[in-house]
Amino acid sequence: MLICIDSNLFILGTTGADADAETLMDILPELSVVVPRLVVVQTVRNLAPIGMDKQFFATIHQSTRFHIVDAPTPPELIEKYVALGLPAKADALIGAFAEWMEARYLVSDNRHFLSLTTEAFEVLRPGEFLQRWRTGML
Repeated sequence: MLICIDSNLFILGTTGADADAETLMDILPELSVVVPRLVVVQTVRNLAPIGMDKQFFATIHQSTRFHIVDAPTPPELIEKYVALGLPAKADALIGAFAEWMEARYLVSDNRHFLSLTTEAFEVLRPGEFLQRWRTGML
């Protein structure tokens, strides 16, 4: 099962600002995760000023099943997610990326993703994802 994780959860998990996001970071090596380069760039941009970017990289490098994709997401998929109401700059790209990579879940607490209706993947808050993971319901 492949999942995509939004940058805000990497930031919250690395800084310890959210318990569920922090737990998600702890179990990262057990998950198959794919993210676009944009997610890493956004995460590092927010963590570098507080000196936590190296901790983020150390965490993702512990996982052999964490993949950063540099290939461009198909523009027609990005347009699809803009039409579904996601902001064009980042959220539409992440939604399109999740579909393109055939992720089963997009884990995020971003209000734009949480209101998204798509059959391509399921959007779960970190706590919902963790509950399913713990109970084997993924």
